[in-house]
Amino acid sequence: MSAILFVVQSSLILAFGFLISGFVLSSFQFYKGERTTVWYLLIPFILYFLSTSSIHQKNISTLTPGSAELTFQLLDGVYVDGDQLKTTIRTADHEKLLLTAYSQTEETLINWTARAGDVCKAKGDLKKPMEARNHYAFDYQQFLYYQRIHFLFDVKQLQSIECVTNTSVSFIHQLNRYRHHLMSLLQERLPPSISGIVIALTLGERYYMDPVVSDAYSKLGVIHLLAISGLHVGIVTGTYFYIMIRIGVPRELVILSIFVLLPFFIFLTGASPPVVRAAVMTMIYFFLLFLRIPIHPFYGFSVIFLLYLFFQPYALFQLGFQLSFLVSFTLLLVQKTIMSRVHSYMGRLFYVTTIAQLIGLPLIAFHFYEWSPFSLIINLIYIPFVSLFLLPYSFLLVFINGFSIDAVQLFAFFPAILMEWVHKGIVVVADHVYVFIIGRPHVFIVLCLYSLLILSGLLWEKNSRWLYVSLGLFSVCLLLPSQLPKWNEQAVITMLDVGQGDSMIIETPFRKEVYIIDTGGVVSFATEDWQQKKKTFDTGKDIVVPYMKAKGIKKIDGLILTHGDYDHVGGAEAVLNELQVKRVYLPYGELEKEIDYHLVEIIDDAKLTFVQAGDTISNQFYVLHPTVDKSWSGNDKSIVLYSSFYDTSLLLTGDLEKEGEDDLKQRYPQLSVDLLKVGHHGSQTSTQAQFLEQLSPQLAFISAGVNNRFGHPHPDVLDRLHASGVHVYQTNLHGTVEIVINEKGIDVLPTHAK
Repeated sequence: MSAILFVVQSSLILAFGFLISGFVLSSFQFYKGERTTVWYLLIPFILYFLSTSSIHQKNISTLTPGSAELTFQLLDGVYVDGDQLKTTIRTADHEKLLLTAYSQTEETLINWTARAGDVCKAKGDLKKPMEARNHYAFDYQQFLYYQRIHFLFDVKQLQSIECVTNTSVSFIHQLNRYRHHLMSLLQERLPPSISGIVIALTLGERYYMDPVVSDAYSKLGVIHLLAISGLHVGIVTGTYFYIMIRIGVPRELVILSIFVLLPFFIFLTGASPPVVRAAVMTMIYFFLLFLRIPIHPFYGFSVIFLLYLFFQPYALFQLGFQLSFLVSFTLLLVQKTIMSRVHSYMGRLFYVTTIAQLIGLPLIAFHFYEWSPFSLIINLIYIPFVSLFLLPYSFLLVFINGFSIDAVQLFAFFPAILMEWVHKGIVVVADHVYVFIIGRPHVFIVLCLYSLLILSGLLWEKNSRWLYVSLGLFSVCLLLPSQLPKWNEQAVITMLDVGQGDSMIIETPFRKEVYIIDTGGVVSFATEDWQQKKKTFDTGKDIVVPYMKAKGIKKIDGLILTHGDYDHVGGAEAVLNELQVKRVYLPYGELEKEIDYHLVEIIDDAKLTFVQAGDTISNQFYVLHPTVDKSWSGNDKSIVLYSSFYDTSLLLTGDLEKEGEDDLKQRYPQLSVDLLKVGHHGSQTSTQAQFLEQLSPQLAFISAGVNNRFGHPHPDVLDRLHASGVHVYQTNLHGTVEIVINEKGIDVLPTHAK
């Protein structure tokens, strides 16, 4: 792992940690007289360094962004989401791309019949995938890079793609075609309440699950049950073995047939790391059983792990790979102890579930920033339900589906009603269950957590009372990401990149208070039902809330919504639903827009405050605008805030335009600031020269979307700022901009340096 991390240059601290740990262990063994130990460290390191370097150097693209006409082969079946179709393709130069095509009519989408292996030709745009624009955000560009995809190929007209049916495709393509054909049949014939989960459990594809239900599974910590794992492979193989033996098939013949069928199963379920691991482990087990050779499963497991990483080093960065191997490895180590100490099924299930939860917790915290203690109970209830009923029944439905439509619909009737209620219950529980916001732990803390878990495991085996001390230290380490900032004297202001919109997070010194000023929002346009996507993007739910959770923040002292433009308040509802907000502040005056009325309706009256010039918000912000002597509307109704931390002052102007700026200038002729959040995303109607001259800021911050259709920020505004000697940071160039203020001054930390 150390060699892979060094080559890919990811998590170098972790790479050094693994290398030093290996060096210490081998030195210890060398000192004890095992002189060959050092080679067990050096040889694998060199081999993996060379193999990963070779793979990494070849993972490049010869394409360039822009218009292109390409001939390509479809590598996968197509996935339809609204009016959009996606699949992976390979060009004539053997470069892998992600194809996205748009349809203007529903008929075109339905009648598009190209399948994996077909050869097509189209004109489109080659685009670089979007990299992470915010700290802690999902990096789509890196995700695709690890899949050896460097470009997106966008085709505006689906009907313009010309495809030729390929009848002589490879075996893999034929299996892929069959997999997607089976998924289409199941989706078509089974009720919606059960089709998604049946496809997930039997074919390893979660795409057809209801996104709301998937989110609830994820929040409750049972999303792993929707992935095909060793449990699934074990149940399928064990059932097949038992049935074949019972009907009289010779044992040797059954074992040989398993060697033939399991590779089919791997490809039929998408060949994800957990399936490959479990299926290969099963084949090794039966192979040794066939040869009557006793061997500890740990060795087979280790061989699979090492071979998988040798040929697929990027798998090391997949959460599914990490959890699958880590949890399986741990359970293999403690299996003997559990079996000797616990004799009841429920008791063993409790221990296995608890250990699996604990060992996965640091990784869950690192990737998702939160964890629900209730997930342990949910797992204890739901694992038997899935293992003993839902999984076998899902395979039964797939089997029956091959014979009769009427029969599969009959057999699915009652399970569909049951799953509808089960999923409703899961969504309700997920909405109300307590979730512990951990925050994203530093890699060093992750290493400490795993060190304490290893120590706890050793103490548990020895029945030592020190186990409770070790688990206590583990709990303390889990609290560090959310509690350490409370000892930090710095004020932290973060301008999030929410695209074309505004959202700013303010943490006061020692994190005594936290404020969100605006939440961004994506303006959507009316579409027909067939054009609507399964999951719509929400800046509040998809950017602001994950960022707050990554920082370990669950309670917000104030949500300040400067005015009713959707690009400022569109994500507010998700913030209100996901975080604990003490107070919400809106500008004084008549409500103007539909979103204003909606927010006032859903916000508890006791939490809502309309503010005007002269008000203060928790003695931290002075409200300078809007005034009550005039009826302000539109952008000029924006709440304008003045604040200061140590000797640094700042002005936040919402979308204030010229009329509002003139009023502000007249009312506060002595007003000057160090930091200015530029009004209205840098529009030409804001940040007038006289206003700028009076404020004389050192730094200015503009929130604007990449390639936004308004042309924000306007070149004239940038010229005015630069002419005044103001250094400008823009989210469309720099991504998230974090401003750290302390007694020594200001540090600005953009996500992307330009």
